[in-house]
Amino acid sequence: MKKLHLLVLLAGLFVRQATASPAADLTLRVAPERDVIYNSGSREVVVQIDLDARRPEHSKRAPMNLAVVLDRSGSMQGAKIEKARQAACVAVDHLGDDDYFSLVTFDNDTDVLLPPERVGGERHRDELKSRIDRIRPGGGTAIYAGVALGAAQVRRHLEKEFVNRVILLSDGLANVGPSRTSDLAGLGRELRRDGLSVTTVGLGDDYNEDLMTALAEASSANYYYVRDAEKLPGIFAEELGAAHSIVARSVTIRITVPAGVRLKEIIGQPEIQCRGRSADIALPEYFGGDKRRFLARCVVEEKSSAPIEVAAVDLKYEPADGGRAEPQQQAAKIDFTDEEKKADASVRMEVMREVSIVGNRLAKEQAVKLADAGDIKGCTDLLRNQAARNAALPAQAQVPGLAMENQKLEDAAKEVESKGQLGKGTRKGIQYENWQDKYQKR
Repeated sequence: MKKLHLLVLLAGLFVRQATASPAADLTLRVAPERDVIYNSGSREVVVQIDLDARRPEHSKRAPMNLAVVLDRSGSMQGAKIEKARQAACVAVDHLGDDDYFSLVTFDNDTDVLLPPERVGGERHRDELKSRIDRIRPGGGTAIYAGVALGAAQVRRHLEKEFVNRVILLSDGLANVGPSRTSDLAGLGRELRRDGLSVTTVGLGDDYNEDLMTALAEASSANYYYVRDAEKLPGIFAEELGAAHSIVARSVTIRITVPAGVRLKEIIGQPEIQCRGRSADIALPEYFGGDKRRFLARCVVEEKSSAPIEVAAVDLKYEPADGGRAEPQQQAAKIDFTDEEKKADASVRMEVMREVSIVGNRLAKEQAVKLADAGDIKGCTDLLRNQAARNAALPAQAQVPGLAMENQKLEDAAKEVESKGQLGKGTRKGIQYENWQDKYQKR
């Protein structure tokens, strides 16, 4: 009898394992900053929305269609061009035999050094790398034309199931052809609509970080600030390793609030439009291990005596393997009280911490603008006031590294006071950290 009972238990366990649903590629989590609102106080509530991707199995990798666009302008002499060549060779080594690879170089003019073709076996890879090793620096910096020509190579084999990517590497200012930040952002949006994205790698302290960031953001790709050329091969390896791990496409997050609640903003994301009671967030691709976080600021218009669902969040996406994903929905619910202490006790410190991180980023963005405009006092006051706000946060809301962040704010303020502006490296460092914070990269 005991043996029969054990067999039944084992059979039941086998059936449950066989019929269990596979883990979702993406996981949605929603939480309000507090569970209870004080009726006589502010009725604003921030809803935190987390979207986490599973890490794909090692055996699975997305096929790639990659174009590398390398700056060969005169400023790339010496170690820069040597490490750029090595980085391009690293890209070849990280691709599969059936992946497509092309390479475009630019200075005053542009040139297709390697038209798109499959990488193939070891002998062909060696041929590709031999041609890359012959790149030599030349004249000016035609970034727009270089990216457009690189994108044209990717378009020759554009397929939805591929990761269609351009990687741009430059160390200088665009000085040939379209060179405004808005020009490159417009190109990025155009390429994104066509299913391409442009990762940008800025080398040294002389490139235009605003332009490189705008191009990467507009095309939904990554941006890197690399001060030391020695790190270029590692950056290319990191980027291509992540790009192979795509798990979802056409990701859409819809935030909806009920009557009596207004969706005011997605904090720190002005590009996401809130239309009264709803907002849509579109993410063309999602890669393994990615984490994205959004903070929706909602306003409850009237007092209430009953709990309400302050926001509902719906998630839809297409699995990269072509299967079907069940839609997910979560809601943030809040109650009301006439006791202020009860409302304060319901605060979620993890959400408060995230709100403070975004606030810190926005303050630094504004400080950079003030410094650029020559408003020295406005910039230094803003930086120091932000450091004071950080220090005044409750102990539970203090994020790791906050003391170091405050020191950076003070150092930047002193630099602006002494030099009348932010140094190139400091400005790039602030801007890069802001980008990393916005996209949860650090």
